[in-house]
Amino acid sequence: MKYKVVQSDTLGELNTKVNQLIKEGWKPIGSHQVVIIRQQNRYRGTQHFDTLNDVEYSQTLINENSD
Repeated sequence: MKYKVVQSDTLGELNTKVNQLIKEGWKPIGSHQVVIIRQQNRYRGTQHFDTLNDVEYSQTLINENSD
């Protein structure tokens, strides 16, 4: 059995990668994960304006047919 974690900067790209691996015999295990890898608070003067988040999406898969 082989174990693999794939990651992407966008959810659409992760979907593409996971769907391709499913066609190759891999099976997703559990749900996908979303992690904030960078967070930036922005201010106008002393007032908080908004927060920018850079995220990473990942999915764990296994392939039971591999050596």
